[in-house]
Amino acid sequence: MSDNFNKNRIAKNSILLYVRMLFTMWLNLYATRLVLKNLGVDDMGVYGVVGSVVGLFAVFSSGITNTIQRFITFELGKDVGNVNKVFCSSLNIIFLLSTFIFLLLESVGIWFLNNRVNIPPSSMQAAIWVYQLSVLTCIVNLISIPYNALVIAHEKMDAYALISIIQVILTCVAAYCLSLFDSKRLLVYAVMMTAISVLVRLFYQVYCHVKFEESRFHLFIDKGVMKQIGKFAGVTTFSGILESLYNQGIILVINWTFGVAINAVYTIALQLKNSVLSFTFNIFKAMAPQITKTYASGEFETHKRLVYSASKIQVYMIYFIMIPFLFHTEYIMRLWLGNVPQYMVSFAQATIFLSLLYAMFEPIRTAVLATNHISKFMIIPNVFYILSLPLCYFLALWSVNPVVLILCVVSVEVIGCFLRTYYALRITPLFLKDILLKVILPNVKVAVGSVIACYLLSNYTSENLHGILVLLFVNSLILLGIIYLVGINHQERQLANDIIKNVVRR
Repeated sequence: MSDNFNKNRIAKNSILLYVRMLFTMWLNLYATRLVLKNLGVDDMGVYGVVGSVVGLFAVFSSGITNTIQRFITFELGKDVGNVNKVFCSSLNIIFLLSTFIFLLLESVGIWFLNNRVNIPPSSMQAAIWVYQLSVLTCIVNLISIPYNALVIAHEKMDAYALISIIQVILTCVAAYCLSLFDSKRLLVYAVMMTAISVLVRLFYQVYCHVKFEESRFHLFIDKGVMKQIGKFAGVTTFSGILESLYNQGIILVINWTFGVAINAVYTIALQLKNSVLSFTFNIFKAMAPQITKTYASGEFETHKRLVYSASKIQVYMIYFIMIPFLFHTEYIMRLWLGNVPQYMVSFAQATIFLSLLYAMFEPIRTAVLATNHISKFMIIPNVFYILSLPLCYFLALWSVNPVVLILCVVSVEVIGCFLRTYYALRITPLFLKDILLKVILPNVKVAVGSVIACYLLSNYTSENLHGILVLLFVNSLILLGIIYLVGINHQERQLANDIIKNVVRR
């Protein structure tokens, strides 16, 4: 078995990342509560808006993380690769990029903060200090990117999970320690968050130096590597800017046609979508490096098998949440929000469907990134999204029902997915017939079986918290059985059997 494909490592890393996700999700929620309690609404708002100013200018680095991750993982997957050359070139490029972003933040950013951001005069001095600390945090996080990429490329998810857990524990401790100070809590919090970023950066650097020989730094940039990384990062950054323009455009269309109340509904729906996607994408981190490595080493059959399996698994993970949610959307939204705004149910159901679409497509996107032929795949669908904004606007004007607008958004995303799939099939070893038979058909079979089971269970469970928990538990067991019987092939079933045997044996 090639080292680029190791099913036991995938299983182990998936479990580690799942545990990490559960732990960090709850601790982050608790940390947010502590910060709000100890800082207060005004100071927390100042901290958030100052951070957003730094984030505005960090858009220039938006594509660099995926770029460096791709190149280091690809080089590691080669039979004869020079990972140190890519690592050192990446780190030196990061130094240059950090200098550029630092100059922008200390000139245009400072002007923007002083002249275009509404901050109470009493908080302005603290805001300036918080801004400088946020700039330092931004630069530190940038320099950490190649080290993080090495850890993930080597699939050391135990270290990745442990460092993430340490980071969120320290964040909770910082939030709690605010209660020990009587004044200047905003500044104290910013200092502690910067210190945590520096500490985590040191954790990654020390771990990489101990574990990976290729992390030894040399002051040089390979022109060939720099050109490839620059082109890749340029495309992904431009694509990210187009995507951001589309997302902000939809928010403006909603604001111009239906007002701020529907803006709030859409924002809540996006939070729901992002939470569901984080549930699946965290698990996918365990498979993504092997998708890139098998392509780099020319193991195309294994590469395709990984992509198809990952797409199915991503969708099945969404099913565990999505199908019970669709049957009890209004009650679940009441549990979460208390008072459910008008149209919230329809917007939530639409964005949950989008989560399903994104989850299924993410492994295909990873396969495309592995090829390095990404220009049309990344740019053309995002241009289509921008061009669809006028249509969404006029449909919203024509209709008095905001649901028409969210249905238009979903339709645009579906067409965009078809466009991306078309370009993906042209540049990857994937085949449309395989996607239909090995991904779509099993997904449909499992969905039909799970929907029928959930519908029957809903008739026998009460619409209260106890009933919802019983429904989730029983439906999850039935869904696991359906997936095992009709949702996976023989090889995947054998892998599942091996995992179950290992768990029982331990």
